[in-house]
Amino acid sequence: MRHLKRHKSLVALLKLSLLTQFASIASAAPDSQATGLIPRLKQVAGIWTVEILQKDEVVGKIDSNAPAGLELRTPADKEFRPLPFREKRDHGKVVELGPTDIGPLSFRLELEPVGRNLLRRTLVVSAREPAKFAAKWSLSPSNQGTYASFSREEQHPVICDSLGGEPEYPDIRGESIPVAMSRDSHRVIGVLADSPGLWENRCLVEIDPSAHRLAVMCGDGRAAHELRIVNDARDAYVGAIDGWQALAAGETRRFQTWVFTSAAASHYDAQLATHLAVAQAKGWNSSALEAILRNTAYFNIRRNLLRNEKEQGKYIFISGIGYGWKQWVSDAFWQAVALDDADKLVESLDSVFLNRITYEDNAQYYLIWSALAKRLGHSPNAQLVEAAYKFIRKHEKDGVFYPPPLPGAPKPKGWKTYMDVLEYDDDDAPVSNQGFHCGALLAARELGLPVTTEDIERAIAGYRRMFYAKGGYFPTSIKQSQYIGQDTLYGAALTYAVFGKKLLEDAQVLTHWRTSQKVSSPYGLRVISLADGGLLPGHSGSYVFGGSWFLNDAANHLLAAVHGLPPAETDAALITRIQAELAHAPAFHESISTVTGKPHGHINYSWNSGYWWLRKQFRERQGAAGPDPVAIEIDKELGVIHDADGLSLDPAAASLRPKP
Repeated sequence: MRHLKRHKSLVALLKLSLLTQFASIASAAPDSQATGLIPRLKQVAGIWTVEILQKDEVVGKIDSNAPAGLELRTPADKEFRPLPFREKRDHGKVVELGPTDIGPLSFRLELEPVGRNLLRRTLVVSAREPAKFAAKWSLSPSNQGTYASFSREEQHPVICDSLGGEPEYPDIRGESIPVAMSRDSHRVIGVLADSPGLWENRCLVEIDPSAHRLAVMCGDGRAAHELRIVNDARDAYVGAIDGWQALAAGETRRFQTWVFTSAAASHYDAQLATHLAVAQAKGWNSSALEAILRNTAYFNIRRNLLRNEKEQGKYIFISGIGYGWKQWVSDAFWQAVALDDADKLVESLDSVFLNRITYEDNAQYYLIWSALAKRLGHSPNAQLVEAAYKFIRKHEKDGVFYPPPLPGAPKPKGWKTYMDVLEYDDDDAPVSNQGFHCGALLAARELGLPVTTEDIERAIAGYRRMFYAKGGYFPTSIKQSQYIGQDTLYGAALTYAVFGKKLLEDAQVLTHWRTSQKVSSPYGLRVISLADGGLLPGHSGSYVFGGSWFLNDAANHLLAAVHGLPPAETDAALITRIQAELAHAPAFHESISTVTGKPHGHINYSWNSGYWWLRKQFRERQGAAGPDPVAIEIDKELGVIHDADGLSLDPAAASLRPKP
């Protein structure tokens, strides 16, 4: 944790004039009937000051450190200093301050009300010659209560970084969503930064309860330092990063931030309000589920700055704030489709490299992902596509994929599937990989590789043979039929979503689903369990040791509907599982304990964001129309209100909240 140091060297004359003099009041006075967040501008000693109102109430006071809510630092500065603006223009509802020139850089600030509870603050920076800077957007909230980051309440000054966190960077307080908040008994006021990937991975949050100050930063002015990522299955990344934004000559960039308010009676409410604010800003606000899940993908974007290939994608998707600055194929795939952004989908695909592909189910994911990119008009990396295809066919026997050992793995027979560490003999095939294998062959044919109809049917037949009829379920592997695997159907779900093809027999899927419901824990399906649903010896009920992974459970329920489960049963099962996921925080987690129901691992975990896309694809293929009944019910339980302005929060109407 890096603690905040108060800046002592302020521009004294400017500060005095801001606090004591008023030369003129902006002609664009706020409308007293308006309900949104509106900037009120005053000119003091020729410099524009900004405070933020909601109706007639000040929610963001003028900051003596930053008259317009902005501070700047360049390599010539020892600390941040106020960024003043002397000019003002109105462009409809957008107020533009500036330009202000600092050396070779020119700065403009745009202030724009968005909906009812949101104000966008955009810094536009242009460079006449190469230059570096860091900026800080501050807010002095009018309410005095509890200060918080997304993950927790904060009692002391702190700076949180989106670069990483435990265990990769034990000296950094990592946060998955860059927000700083102040909450009293009924309302939260917050400031939000943009996705770190759009800020060159320099995205920080500053919270100072003692000074009653919130801020977000697009850099902190640190000198270059080593960035080393070591917790990885195949590679150790080493690079360097500093605390500066760097612009080339003639370059202009836009940095968006937001101020938001919402009704809130708890930290849970403040977290949920954060998600709704982002959704309002980005336009993905059909429901709280869409907001939470797509936000997860959005804030896991990073610029791809540590690879040395001549041709590489611009972006990567990290798996979670504590997993470091790297991209796994499967996690990135689910986030790329969830974000529904063609540019991010193809750029992150182009960031995949060979060592990422040749283990677990990554080659299969890569081929399916490449097929989706081709549909968008992108030309995938032909060499990697061929390498992925050769890899899966090399390790295929009679249509079944047998994953090879992972070089350097702690257990040579382990690390063959995504989410368990069981050991599998070389002549044993984990069932979880087979659904992806069938989809990968369909993708390979679409990509022009020599796949025959017989090849695909042989793989599908191999998948169906894996069903353990005696127990009434799909086991974790062919040779370990005594264990139920709940990761055995999500590859089939993905294949249906992308290609519209059912891989399994209706009776197999429905029998597995019914058996699973009978042995389910109160908190979801165990990713692996004994035939009666009990924990394997030595398993704790968390993470890969019998924990419940949301995307698996959701895929099982969705796939069962395709194979004949009545929609009402499907929706009820999804609602129950989502309730368990959101019981402690309005976020989807790496896993939840099937013993305690508490989250385990990372919050806002990457691949769960794919549920939003899966649900959408399944409903479209099944001809479902109108609002999603699952999303409607979850909104009701969360106290999320729909109106002409989008989504808002009514905590008094909520039933889904942590138990005291």
